[in-house]
Amino acid sequence: MKYLIAAFLSSALINILIIRYLGFQVLCDTCEGIQKFHQRPVPRIGGCSLYFSALLVAGLFFLAGKPFAGDFLKVLLCALPLFLSGLLEDITKRISPRWRLLAGFVSGALVYGVLSARIARVDLPGFDRLLQIPAFSLFFTAFAVAGVSHAFNIIDGFNGLASGVAMLVFGAYAYVSFLLNDQFLVYLGLIMLFATLGFFIWNYPFGFIFLGDGGAYLLGYISAVLGILLILRHPQVSPWFPLLLVIYPVWETLFSIYRRKFLKGYSPSVPDAIHFHTLVFRRLIKLTFGGEMDTLKKNAFTSPYLWIMQMFCVTPAVIFWRNTYVLMFCVLIFILFYTWLYFRIVKFKTPRFLIPFRGGRVEESR
Repeated sequence: MKYLIAAFLSSALINILIIRYLGFQVLCDTCEGIQKFHQRPVPRIGGCSLYFSALLVAGLFFLAGKPFAGDFLKVLLCALPLFLSGLLEDITKRISPRWRLLAGFVSGALVYGVLSARIARVDLPGFDRLLQIPAFSLFFTAFAVAGVSHAFNIIDGFNGLASGVAMLVFGAYAYVSFLLNDQFLVYLGLIMLFATLGFFIWNYPFGFIFLGDGGAYLLGYISAVLGILLILRHPQVSPWFPLLLVIYPVWETLFSIYRRKFLKGYSPSVPDAIHFHTLVFRRLIKLTFGGEMDTLKKNAFTSPYLWIMQMFCVTPAVIFWRNTYVLMFCVLIFILFYTWLYFRIVKFKTPRFLIPFRGGRVEESR
C-alpha cells in the first residue's frame, strides 16, 4: 500500500507544482482550435506527473529489493522515445504526427528487445502461425504498442476522459494479475492507476491541467505493454482480454481513419471535431440538460457517458478473461453498437435511452 500512496502523492504534488509554477503560456494549451473545448490556457504537461511518479516508485522498489524492480524500470525506459516525442509536441507544438508515430514504433520495438515481450498469439490459427516468425512478431508488437498509444491520445478530448478510461483498464489488469498471483503486473497496473489518480483529481472536473500528448501516449503505452506481458506470461489468459479492455480507444481511432479517408476524403492526420466524444459534448449534453449550460459544465458532464461505455467493455472482460469466444463476441458487439450509435447521433436521431432526464418528445435541431 505504501507504494500506491507514494505514486498518488508524488503525482498529485508534481501536478500542483506544474499548475502553480509552470503554468505559463509556452507550456499551456490555448483555447483556439477545432478540438478545443476549454475556456482558458491550461498547462498540458500533466504526463510528467505520471512518468516521474512511476520512476520514483521504481526507485523505491530497488531500495526494497523487489525482484521485479528491474523489469518495472525497463518498462519505463522503453517508453522514453514515445513519451518524449509527445512531451516535445506539448512544449513546442512542432513535432509532426509522423515522427510521433515513429517514436511509438521505436518504443514498441524496445519492448520486444529489452523486455523480450512480444505478441505471440491472437487465437486466430493462420495469424498465430505468422506470429511465430520473429520479424513479423516484432513488427506486429511494435505496431500494437504504437497503435494503442496513439488511440489513447485520440480520446483525450475532455476533462477526465482518457485518464478515467485508463484507470478502469489498469484496474482490470491488476485484478486479473492478482488472480494469477503475478506480483509484477499487479504492481505495474496499480502504480499506474494511482499515479493517474493523482493527475485525475486536478484534471476532473475543472481542468486545471491536461495530460498532453506525452501523458496520453504513456497511458496507452502502459495499457498495451500490460496486455502483451499478461498473455505472454500466462497462457490461460485470452489475447482478446486486453483487446476488449482497449477496444473503445482503438475502434475510435480506426473508425476516425475510415471516416476521414473514405467518407470525408481528406488525410486521416487532419484533426476534426466529430469524434464520438465530441458528439456527446455537442448533442447529448444539450439534449439532456438544455442548451444554456456553460462550457465547463458541459465538458465535465461529457466524460461520464464514455466511462459508462468503457465499463460495458471492462465488466465482461474481467468476468470472461479466459474465454476467447465470449471476448470476441463482446468486441464485435461493441464495434457494431458504437458504429450504429455514432451514425444515429450524426443524423440527429439520438436514441431516447441516452437522454433519460428529458421527458416527452425530444426534437433535435440541425
